[in-house]
Amino acid sequence: MNYLAHLLLSPPDAAFRVGNLLPDLLRLPQLEQFEGRYRNGIELHRRIDAFTDAHPLTRHSRQRLWPTFRRFSGVIVDVVYDHCLIQRWERYHRQPLPIFLAEVRASLPATRADLPDKAYRRIDSLTQWLGDYETMEGVSTAMTHLGKRLRRPVEFVGLQTVLEQQQQGFLEDFDAFFPDLLAMAESAMNGGAQK
Repeated sequence: MNYLAHLLLSPPDAAFRVGNLLPDLLRLPQLEQFEGRYRNGIELHRRIDAFTDAHPLTRHSRQRLWPTFRRFSGVIVDVVYDHCLIQRWERYHRQPLPIFLAEVRASLPATRADLPDKAYRRIDSLTQWLGDYETMEGVSTAMTHLGKRLRRPVEFVGLQTVLEQQQQGFLEDFDAFFPDLLAMAESAMNGGAQK
């Protein structure tokens, strides 16, 4: 899953939410310094990613991108599922998305002293542009930016067309998958990831 899902699956606690984002922003040695609620968020992040990667429905979504985008299908589906979450937001959260993201952003200063500058700036920034995933054009733009940042830059030529052609299928996969993920995350937090 991508950033928005990790934020949604966290309790309303700044350190936990930030911890649930950190594995995508920092290297393993940097993650080892975090304890308490940050550590709880890091552990939940790892469980979410492992569950998502192994789930048959996310594998099915990745196959929708084959053969053209097979190499990057996992990353693309992570971002597409944030798009799907935005499309279904009112099913999963009582607050409108802009208010939720503003609340997350407002809670970030409480974590400032604990984070490397780059990670803090990235989290602050992403709370401003996550809403761009509302459209497949926004998803495609995000992937284009990612492609430029890779060691060997990649152009995702034709991605937006494929995403638009497969949009209904992605939504169907997501609708069947996300309740499973919610149940797993709740179980993980009740079983120890939220001490």
